[in-house]
Amino acid sequence: MSEIIVTIVGRDRPGLVHLVSTVLAAHGGRIEEVNQTTLKGQFAGLFAISGPDNLDNSLLNRSLTEALDGTGLSYWIAPPGESEPAWSGPAEPYVITLQGQSGSELIPNITRTVASFDINIDSLRAVTLSAPAGAPPQVLVLEISVPQSVRQNVFRQALSLTAEELGIEVNLQHRDIFEALHRL
Repeated sequence: MSEIIVTIVGRDRPGLVHLVSTVLAAHGGRIEEVNQTTLKGQFAGLFAISGPDNLDNSLLNRSLTEALDGTGLSYWIAPPGESEPAWSGPAEPYVITLQGQSGSELIPNITRTVASFDINIDSLRAVTLSAPAGAPPQVLVLEISVPQSVRQNVFRQALSLTAEELGIEVNLQHRDIFEALHRL
């Protein structure tokens, strides 16, 4: 079984996931995972594909080039082996939520604290809310993978200290608890 990651970026329009998934399926590729979003009119999609061992990346490359011609979309295919994470080991999924005044130092400082513990950020979502005056409030949600070697109390303390320095609220929960509390 061959595994690749296909990344697509460019101006959003209806039907992009259908277009890409159709090309992938025509080559025997099965989408195992997909993460796509739009941001200010731009599309970004990551497709984790499994396919037959004889999956021809050059043929897939030609088909994607033809299918995306004229769309303004760019793509990249990560060959087998390059799509494996650079780090591994047992980790627990957690969610960090932050809320406070937006500022240029918010994301760099929070992510510096997370990175200093060798914690991987699996997903980050930042939304700036509208406000009548002053710096608008921002909400951040980070899904992270915390290695079992990380001392939870030390990480919580460092995260709280960073949030306090920034004047924002922070909450850290195991993903299972977060999902149970936020289930619709």
